[in-house]
Amino acid sequence: MAFLMKKKKFKFQTSFTLEELTAVPFVNGVLFCKIRLLDGGDFASLSTREEVQENCVRWKKKFTFVCKMSANPATGLLDPCICRVSVRKELKGGKTYSKLGFADLNLAEFAGSGSTVRCCLLEGYDTKNTRQDNSILKVTIGMSLLSGDPCFKTPPSTAKSITIPGQDSTLQLTCKGEGTTSSSSTSSATIGSLRQTKPRNAMLSSGVPEEPDQNLSSPEEVFHSGHSRNSSYASQQSK
Repeated sequence: MAFLMKKKKFKFQTSFTLEELTAVPFVNGVLFCKIRLLDGGDFASLSTREEVQENCVRWKKKFTFVCKMSANPATGLLDPCICRVSVRKELKGGKTYSKLGFADLNLAEFAGSGSTVRCCLLEGYDTKNTRQDNSILKVTIGMSLLSGDPCFKTPPSTAKSITIPGQDSTLQLTCKGEGTTSSSSTSSATIGSLRQTKPRNAMLSSGVPEEPDQNLSSPEEVFHSGHSRNSSYASQQSK
């Protein structure tokens, strides 16, 4: 007889703040938003009209309304309650407008969680013929229970983390200067060790030092041997 059980009913006082829209694909223009409930009420309202400044539009507009929700009587899980934010651009001096995109927010995810900030990408109305830009809408949502059983469950959050390019920590740990210094010191230490081990290679396997070759003598040895030849030649002439 579970199918005869009625769903639980809830009412939430909702505080919806329209913060800003970033990464706007144009540098000028006037934008505004329409906020309306697709479920749980008939609330609908328009934001103020603000100009684009540095590819960003800031509204800081707060809306307050009552939202009705239902939940499964067996599990207490809240049913979806969608609030749509439609972003629009003025045309012909405000006489008409074009729809840039929208964002659907499930208010059931925010029930009883206090004030929560959420950023979401805009979805396009005509995705087949136009390419949607990566504009990010920022809102702040707070909900408090007005009536209903305080024991309920919220659905899992659909929020996804947004990675900002250029903030990879692994790149910050790479120090090219230190790597060059260490490699140069390592190479110099290797050369020094080779210079130190070179005289040892002149030893024979029997342990007797090998006689140096006259052709491979150092410049100092060549100078001294030449000097000795000159001295011996002079002594022979004196005789």
